[in-house]
Amino acid sequence: MKRIKPDANFVAEQASRMTDLLQQRAAIPREDLEYLVERVAKLKDERMQGAIAGLIGWGDEERAEIETFVAIAIEVMKKTNVSRLREAAQTVELRYLTKGMK
Repeated sequence: MKRIKPDANFVAEQASRMTDLLQQRAAIPREDLEYLVERVAKLKDERMQGAIAGLIGWGDEERAEIETFVAIAIEVMKKTNVSRLREAAQTVELRYLTKGMK
């Protein structure tokens, strides 16, 4: 039985999409982020602090971890076949659906 690999375009599209998604968060310059964090830290409203922290998104270390994980996942996609990729996607979907039922 011939092993079918995911199309090269699929993997390239996913890599591009993941890069775009990661870069959408915290798209303001680092200096502005630091200024914002300093100003927010002075607020007494903890709810506002939490909301702004959520909007800022990930720090450099978290972003590097996510980028590394995505890069590894894309390499794995390149080395697998379509049926295994489909099977993995279905497993993830089922986990998500059953988690929502609890």
